[in-house]
Amino acid sequence: MPAVLGAAIRVGPTWQLDDTAFLFRVPQVARFLVTNGNEVVVDLHASSTATDAAPFLLGTAFGVLLHQRGQLVLHAATLSYRGRGVALCGVTGAGKSTLAAALCQAGCDFVGDDVAAIRFVDGGVPTILPDGRQHRLWMDAVEQLALTDCLGPPVRPCLKKFHVDPPRMAVQGPTRLTMIVILRKADSPGRFDLTPLDPVDAAALVRDEVYRSKTAGHLGRDADLFRQIAALLGRVRVFLLDRAMDFALLDDTVAAVLAQIDKEV
Repeated sequence: MPAVLGAAIRVGPTWQLDDTAFLFRVPQVARFLVTNGNEVVVDLHASSTATDAAPFLLGTAFGVLLHQRGQLVLHAATLSYRGRGVALCGVTGAGKSTLAAALCQAGCDFVGDDVAAIRFVDGGVPTILPDGRQHRLWMDAVEQLALTDCLGPPVRPCLKKFHVDPPRMAVQGPTRLTMIVILRKADSPGRFDLTPLDPVDAAALVRDEVYRSKTAGHLGRDADLFRQIAALLGRVRVFLLDRAMDFALLDDTVAAVLAQIDKEV
């Protein structure tokens, strides 16, 4: 793997890119070279292991690869309910995986976690695909949801965040995406609101939920993403879920989301 890209057109503190490749490093872990949307090469640090590098391979490297392919990629957990696909978006720590796991316990089928690639088919119908991943939950969420029997290895050795088998079997094929829910922390305790967004507000918020949003901009994807998001909002409704980070509200939140999914066509 090259130490630098000889024809780099943009350079950041830990990354650089040229017309076909994106090279980045995670200090003390590994360097990653993503090329042409079809190859990822990993160069492990001498003190690191494949287990240490895996989260970055399946996260940033995989996201860059999908961006190089020109796909719309959201930072989301994805589910299917009665054949309708749902994407739960939000910043890290917003509770996407916890709500997704609770929804699966309530009857949703698991599709994916963290990285959601949206593919437009049959004249522009947006679909989501299963990615073979598991829920990624902090231990307090695992215990609250009584999923300790489904507990897998930690996401990273230093974290008390774990891979967790979904309560229901993952879907096996593409699912039509009908609804996006953007999670936001409410300041008031005991509160949650599920509010539909108009297309203008929805477009801005969905752009913020693009996976590795700044990196996508560095890759020159802004105009392409604008078109893709506009096409998406012609087919999908977007809701803002404001709620306090309180497990006591989880059942009511799940019921509200399921009721809204049932209204979508």
